Amino acid sequence: MRTFVTGLVLALTLIGIAGCSERSEGRPAPASPASYTMLDDGGQQLRLAFNRSMGSVRLVLLVDPTCAVCLRGLADVNADLLATTADPRLQTFIVFEPVIGGKASDIAPAASLLRNAHLHLFWNAGGGFGHLYATAVDLRRHGKLVNAWDVWTIYGPGATWGDAAPPRPALLMHQLPTLDNPGYRYLDGKVFAQAARAMLAKLPARSAAPRSGSAAHE
Repeated sequence: MRTFVTGLVLALTLIGIAGCSERSEGRPAPASPASYTMLDDGGQQLRLAFNRSMGSVRLVLLVDPTCAVCLRGLADVNADLLATTADPRLQTFIVFEPVIGGKASDIAPAASLLRNAHLHLFWNAGGGFGHLYATAVDLRRHGKLVNAWDVWTIYGPGATWGDAAPPRPALLMHQLPTLDNPGYRYLDGKVFAQAARAMLAKLPARSAAPRSGSAAHE
């Protein structure tokens, strides 16, 4: 009898573990969502990863991991694009910034909203990268430069990041108060996804797959 009970408990435990390991709606699990690279204020670690993925369509997203609006944006971009696109020629770089108090420990919960195998996560603890990026894209409100966060960008396959500031993206969307830049539209996940897919459709069918997967925590 004791042997039977022990076997039953073990079987139920294994079933529970198997059930917990499944992801809802059959969506793929994110690739090591808690794994990230420390990013200096000059963005050098991102620059290297960005240039290694040249030839692919690249998303660069700047968010605070505790910002509710940012998290909604991540969920929208995931639903409209990332969760349904397995193409390794689409590479996603996410810079988490401590704009409203976000911490490194908040990265994993935020990244768990994403379902894609080609994510590269960065943590800019110093918070200065947002200023560098804002300068590069001339992000302004009432004539004054504003910090770049809750910003969503797409780069084409030929974009290269030189030794200085990041290059200008092909598309920039945001979830900030009204900006001076008329070409920078408020984020619409479906419009964002459509633009990324249009770029992907123009890539050669057999272009070399760039390196993928989340960067390791340094």
